[in-house]
Amino acid sequence: MKCGVSTACFYPQETAKALELLHQGGISNAEIFLNTFHEMQAPYVEELKRIACPDMRITSIHPFTCGLETLLFASEYEGRFEDGLCLYRRYFEIARQLGASKFVFHGCAKQSQFPVEEYCRRYRRVRKAAREYGIDFCQENVVRCKSGQPEFIRRMREYTEDDISFVLDVKQQRRAEVELDDMLDAMGDRIVHVHLSDYTPQKDCVAPGKGLLKIDALFRRLIRSGFQGDIVIELYRDGFSELEELCSAARLVDRIYAESSTAVGAEKEQSP
Repeated sequence: MKCGVSTACFYPQETAKALELLHQGGISNAEIFLNTFHEMQAPYVEELKRIACPDMRITSIHPFTCGLETLLFASEYEGRFEDGLCLYRRYFEIARQLGASKFVFHGCAKQSQFPVEEYCRRYRRVRKAAREYGIDFCQENVVRCKSGQPEFIRRMREYTEDDISFVLDVKQQRRAEVELDDMLDAMGDRIVHVHLSDYTPQKDCVAPGKGLLKIDALFRRLIRSGFQGDIVIELYRDGFSELEELCSAARLVDRIYAESSTAVGAEKEQSP
């Protein structure tokens, strides 16, 4: 595992410029948060690819249309779902072109009355489409969405028969006033991607290592569950001061993860 950083950290910096900053900082893994339809056009995607090549891996794609996902994917109007699926196929093609393996999905708003069984059926349809492009379609826990609550995550696992992948976002878990252990219990061994941040009594989203989060304990639990995904630092622009702070945090995360892996390996050797 090599810690990455999301271009979203620099919002509202233009996506290509944010990716260029990460590249200049020596970040080897990055998540791209696309911010406009213009950025989905072929010339812009080629520019992103040029910036990343040859020494940066794009781990995942995050769509700016996440705010429309209730409308597109959790509505009784079937035609909007079909249009949404068509739109997201374009995202999946972009992800494939950039070498990303994961796509981050927010899903329906928590006030939505859309039946969870039907939501899960549609999730699986979009997930199947993503697989055609070699992309893992991943449900993220988000405070403004139903997925912000562990019980909904458990129901998704039930109704999808565990044909599901999760993005664990610890700042979203904090903002939903959910215990981290509860969300980890709900997601279980289906976590494939992590959006990492830290927190202080004054601020709920700061760079890893700058706050109270027990990062080593989180990593040990993930590793024990078989986690083999990516960990990406995702902050808001007021959560850090400069690029070097992100780079330093990524190096710290790499070190803690390596130490945690060693510790879990030793535990396994000592167990009967």
